[in-house]
Amino acid sequence: MAPQDGQDQRRDSVPPTAVRLLPVLIVTFALNVLIDQSTEWPMLLRWGIALVGGIAAQFVVVRLWSSRQR
Repeated sequence: MAPQDGQDQRRDSVPPTAVRLLPVLIVTFALNVLIDQSTEWPMLLRWGIALVGGIAAQFVVVRLWSSRQR
């Protein structure tokens, strides 16, 4: 049974896992290292700030990916 047009279009609108996950991992780790090297903040604060930066990077990358798909 072939997928309907609506299902096929919806599948194309979901970004691949790499587009969603890699920016979060890379930016979160890099920000944590940068904050760790430059401040003496507690670990939870560092990781919290780094995670917010990673999520923001993911938002930007997914928006760029979706604009290129159109």
